[in-house]
Amino acid sequence: MITTVLRVTLLNLRRDRVALLLTFVLPILFFSVFASVFSGMDEAAIKPVRTVVVAKGGEPFSTGLVDYLSQDPVLEMLAIEPRDRAAALEVVRRGEAQVAVIVPRGAGLAWGSASAQQTPAVEMVADRSNPLAVGVVRGTLQAGAVAVAQRLLQVGPGAALPARGADGWDRPEPLRVEVVDALGAPDKRPSVAFFAAGLGVLFLMFAVAGRSSILLEERENGILQRLLAARVGLTRLLAGRWLFLVLLGCAQVSVMFVWAAVAFGLDLFTPRHLMGFAAITLPTAAAAAALGLLLSAVCRTRAQLNGVSVVVILILAVLGGNLFPSFLMPAELRDLGRLTFNSWALTGYQKVFWYEQPLPELAPEILVLSAWAMVLLVAARLLAQRWEHLDR
Repeated sequence: MITTVLRVTLLNLRRDRVALLLTFVLPILFFSVFASVFSGMDEAAIKPVRTVVVAKGGEPFSTGLVDYLSQDPVLEMLAIEPRDRAAALEVVRRGEAQVAVIVPRGAGLAWGSASAQQTPAVEMVADRSNPLAVGVVRGTLQAGAVAVAQRLLQVGPGAALPARGADGWDRPEPLRVEVVDALGAPDKRPSVAFFAAGLGVLFLMFAVAGRSSILLEERENGILQRLLAARVGLTRLLAGRWLFLVLLGCAQVSVMFVWAAVAFGLDLFTPRHLMGFAAITLPTAAAAAALGLLLSAVCRTRAQLNGVSVVVILILAVLGGNLFPSFLMPAELRDLGRLTFNSWALTGYQKVFWYEQPLPELAPEILVLSAWAMVLLVAARLLAQRWEHLDR
């Protein structure tokens, strides 16, 4: 008898192609996505830091340091050549570069005697949303300073190499470097905005996917058939469900950001931030709600919806950067992630809460999210059309 029960169960599993897909194929796909993404954290796959340099005076040390930086593979020297600090600061604020290096006149090694410590500091104007960039550029500057100083000593008078005193080196670094935040006060915390947006959008997708199962419940209970017989119409029914999911999504994301503001100091309650938050949240919730309806239209049972939605949403979250910053991904997956609507939502929230950009600058994200909402909603309506024939 036990053998018979086992055989019948295996036959049922073999006949259910969706169950077989969820059991064997989708886990492999999900693992492949995660393995590909986390391979970007290998040292060889780290994306070079976008950098611009302003060198003043044309002195041998500053010229040599710029040449060293331009040849280092860990830096991506942009073709933009800002003339002064203000221009470099604007380049970083626009997000075109992650770090701007300003080399002042008289720069050189500040390692050794007390007079050498008065050497002007090299300034790094940085976007701290990528914490790896500051450390990478700072380390490259230190290595470049020593290399340039050694070369200058061979060809003529230049910066002096450090001398060891009785108590060791006078400074821990050979080059004085000052890091300046280009985008806000020192206590500004980009991680709070990132995780509020990333986790908010992630759980938004889970919430609307779960609530969209009401369509499958209504079909199983015969309510959908009665609604269609009452001339409600499938289009009106889907539109009503979609509006409900949009309102639910807006409320859920709002709660997440309000909690981030109250408990973790996110700067939310200003006119610019509130307007930008509303402008991004509404189309994001619309796209997520349409995704939930599409998943419910694709699946035939609530069990299928539960399995498919988890895998699809987690893959979107990984590719779109909801779980960890996209700069840790390989370039191919970063480009692929731009095809997901949630990556555009995260970019929009970053523009609002980190780059402090005004409402017109959010137009690309708003348009793309709105387009995704319409495409997913139309696809859900076309796939749900079979319900009209099955339930008659």
